[in-house]
Amino acid sequence: MTEHASPLAAIAIRQVEKSTGASRIALAQAEVLTRMGCQVVVIAERGNAELVARAGARLVKTWRWPFKGARRRFWFNRRVQRWTRRHLPDLLISHGDVETPDVVYLHNCVHLASQAIHGQALPLRHEVAAIHDHVLKGKRFRRVAVNSRMMGNELTVRYGIDPDRIDISYPGYDPEQFCLERARADRAQVRQSLGVEPDSFLIGLVTSGNFKKRNVEGFVEIAAALNQLMPGRCHFLVVGKDDASPWQHKAADLGIAEQFSWQSTVNDVEIFYGALDIFMLPAHIEEFGLVALEAMACGTPVMLSMGVGCAELIEDRYPELVLDAGNVQKWAQCARAILEDPDRCEMLGNELASLAKNYSHGQQQQKLINAFKALVDEYPAR
Repeated sequence: MTEHASPLAAIAIRQVEKSTGASRIALAQAEVLTRMGCQVVVIAERGNAELVARAGARLVKTWRWPFKGARRRFWFNRRVQRWTRRHLPDLLISHGDVETPDVVYLHNCVHLASQAIHGQALPLRHEVAAIHDHVLKGKRFRRVAVNSRMMGNELTVRYGIDPDRIDISYPGYDPEQFCLERARADRAQVRQSLGVEPDSFLIGLVTSGNFKKRNVEGFVEIAAALNQLMPGRCHFLVVGKDDASPWQHKAADLGIAEQFSWQSTVNDVEIFYGALDIFMLPAHIEEFGLVALEAMACGTPVMLSMGVGCAELIEDRYPELVLDAGNVQKWAQCARAILEDPDRCEMLGNELASLAKNYSHGQQQQKLINAFKALVDEYPAR
């Protein structure tokens, strides 16, 4: 290693803000590396210096290429490479857009997503695909970390990366925010505010946005099918930041618009998890789906599509909760079976909450510490 007063670790991520999953992971990495005695620098085009400082790190901003397109991401890679040549960090962590001799943390598989959502390949020089192809085909990294086995399999098939170089790193959730006590504290009031009758069930899809990828259209179709099986007994909730009008019109066409509530993203999203009887995520693809793990931690039964990475946590023990995204009738039938069996519904909620505890921030941070220690021990020098 180079001779700094203490080891210097750099984390390269184009944007670091608490509102995104990638940013939360980068900040957690900064906290872990700081606890290990490292000086930590976060290199970004856009960032919240205060948040970075809370994680024990220092923010270094690079000049951002002003025009959209692949060149913007390659420009960021060059800026980071220039910084590393000057400062010689002992560890460089890339969040997908930067070449590194150390470790790449990949948050999405854009080729796989395009096939799943649109049924076709991405165009040449696609902004994200181009830089991912450059970084992953180059194979300079020692390790690449992904959010699920699904992602790991994609890297092996598409880029020929040896599975031994791939680490599955499931994202962790905040157990202080996402827990039974906080989620259920105002359950009755939240349900009432959404217009849910006392003897009705509430089924919801919670996401940050991108309703097409998360298959809100399929959720509306499932709602219509479930309403046929249980007429007038269910209310449906969609939470997320996106233009909901196409799917609102679809709900109206299916005659169930009055049974839907639509909400934008909120900081205290646990209140919605706690208000639900079932959480559904019929996404075409979700490289992990932290919202599903958060819902589980809040004691809410979940139903997930086979394209959701988080489903890997439950597919062996609860195979009935992992379904084909396109099988609308199967989703409706499974939901009815859960809703009409209160004892099973309560049991599922409690068991899933217990399972989720294995993937809290603390548990995942310890795994991250072990991984970084192993990396340093295996490669003690550049």
